[in-house]
Formats: sequence, structure tokens, C-alpha cells
Amino acid sequence: MYIAENTLKPLSPVTTMSSTTGVQNLLTNVFRPTFVWDVTSNVYRTRLELTNVDTVSANTVTAYAAKIGDSRSNVYVGVGAGNEYSVLVSSSNSNDTFVGTGAGGSTSNVTNSVFLGQRAGFGAIGSANSISIGANTLNGGNSNIYIGANTGIASGSNNIFIGPGVSNGVTAASNTLLVGSGSNITLVGDLSNKRVGINLSNLPVTSPSLALDVNGYARIGTNQNGGLGINTLPGSYTVDVNGDMRVSDGYGTLTFTHDASNNSVTSISNTAGYASCNATLEVTGGFFSKRGTVSISNGTGVTIGTWKKGITIVSAQDTFASSNYVAQITLVTVTGAVYSNLALVSSNSGTTLLSGASSNIAISNTTGSLVIYDYSITHLPMP
Repeated sequence: MYIAENTLKPLSPVTTMSSTTGVQNLLTNVFRPTFVWDVTSNVYRTRLELTNVDTVSANTVTAYAAKIGDSRSNVYVGVGAGNEYSVLVSSSNSNDTFVGTGAGGSTSNVTNSVFLGQRAGFGAIGSANSISIGANTLNGGNSNIYIGANTGIASGSNNIFIGPGVSNGVTAASNTLLVGSGSNITLVGDLSNKRVGINLSNLPVTSPSLALDVNGYARIGTNQNGGLGINTLPGSYTVDVNGDMRVSDGYGTLTFTHDASNNSVTSISNTAGYASCNATLEVTGGFFSKRGTVSISNGTGVTIGTWKKGITIVSAQDTFASSNYVAQITLVTVTGAVYSNLALVSSNSGTTLLSGASSNIAISNTTGSLVIYDYSITHLPMP
């Protein structure tokens, strides 16, 4: 290599060269010519290596490849990123990638971690296998993922926080999932027990423990497309349930279950506080069933339903004497407002009658005392 005389200038007012020999010594320690075999052209190519340089200042650097890393496989990119080379050993960081101004600054004992963003993971101590993305994200502990500016906590492990400013309000937590913005948490999870809550800031303690807890309205599918499978894959129905099921509106309860002999049992009953009310199943144009309890004084009658076209089965039982009952099975033909006359099929008591001469179904009491009756009406409609 040929160096033209007087082409090298002092680096600063205090940097001088006393002779050409000093310049040559500097050049040989900084610029090192090498020869690289070109496998395509089968010739040696000259290359120039730049070594023994502590600081490089430039506006733009263009390179084919920038191989950056220290002897402990750390990569620091950004002003103040990571630690100074002089504390490489004492900081005990290894296999880390810190990118951003101050990213991973003042850290120690951090391994296998990635911090991206201004002051991301700054001051972390003893962190491993963690990811922080965003300005001022925290990260202490192991195996944490924090994404969002000012997100994360100082310690704890196996956490996932996503969103700006997301925190659990304390300095330590583990196995926690938080998704939201600041204190407005949309999704919370308990990763160790596989539990998820929607529209909750924390998961309440319940018995049994809930795998999914939704605070608010929810919809499965859009425009009636989609389905929900509970303990089974969804099929052609909007809801598929494999197992017992109970539906309650606060007044009554519909239950699908089975008995000890594995017989299917479907029941409708009133909830506590409404035991004196009727539990009724009504199907438009189909099966109709009704049952209830009435108190009837001597010489009076109570209407318990209405005759309809079809086959109607009515039964009533004296609760004081279970052997006393009446039953009516009849085919009622409706022509205008005229109903057919009805005959009593059975009456053990001989004093309680079912009336069917009009459109009403009534129970009359002629026993001479107050009687409480349990009754049921079943109607099988006809076209």
C-alpha cells in the first residue's frame, strides 16, 4: 500500500506525528491488508481490515455485513445501550440483544434476553429469557414478555403484558396475562391454572374455578353464522352442549339431566320464593303442559285453564287425601264458541268435579271443607 506524503492530518490539536515512521506504524496497526480467495474467479482478492479502533464517528455507514458482538455474545446498538466494554466481565450479561438509546443500560446478570426501545429493560438485574419491546419497558425476573411503552413490572416470572402502560399495580407477579391500555385491562389470565377473564381487571376466586369468566355481554358468530360447543365441538346447531344443562331466569329453572338409571330427565320447576307459582311449558301449535296448586273452599270452583281443540288430559289430587283424584280425558271440537259436553271419567272422592261445559277448565269443591288440590293439564293439539 502506498501512502502519499502529507495526506494524513492530525486527529486533534493534541495529536501529532513526529515522523513518517510513526505514521506508518499507526497505519499497520489500523489498516491491515489481507488476501481473500475468490471461489468464483479462482483468484486472490485484496481486502483491507480496520482493527484496533475504539470509536468511529460518521454520519452514514454502508456495509455488506456488520458483525457486532462481544466475547459473551452480547449485541448492543444505541447510545448508552448495554454496558461499557470495561464492565463486560463484572456485569455478567451474555447472549443479549439490546437495541435503542439506553436499552439494557446498567444491567447485570441478564441472559438470553431482547430489549428493544429507548431505555427498554434499563437497570434489569438477574433477568433471563425475557423480551421487552417499547420505551421504558421494565423487565426483571425470567421468561417475561412485555410489549408497549412503560409496560411491565420490576420482578416476577412467566408474565405476558401487552399494551401501553400495562401493569398489575404491584412490583411483583408471576404467571399473569394482561392485555389492555394502562389500567383499562381487557384480558386477564392466570397462566399457571389456565384461566382467562374478559373485561376484568383481575380474576375472582370462584368454586368451582372458572376457565373463562366474561364480565358483560358476549356473542358467538356474526349474523347468525358460527356456533358454540360446550364440552363438545359445535355442529349444525347454534349451541351444542355435551353434559347436564340448567337454564334459569330467576323465577323458574329448566333442567336437562339424567337419573340414576341413566334415563333422560327434562324438568321445569319454580325457584325458591316462587314455589306457589305455576311452572309452565308452552309451545305454539304444539304440546302444552301446565301444573299448579289451588285452594278451594266448599261450594266454590276455580278455573285452572282453557279447553283447546285436541286431546286434553286433566288431573287433580286432594293433597290431604292422596287417593282422592279426578281425571278427564276428552277430545274437544271447537265450532265457533261452542264446546262439546264433557263426561267425568273417574272421581274417587265423588264430590269433586271437573267442569267442561264452557271454554274454561274448572275444579269444583263440594266436600264440605277447604281442600288444596295439585293439578296438571296436558294438551295435545289437533289441526
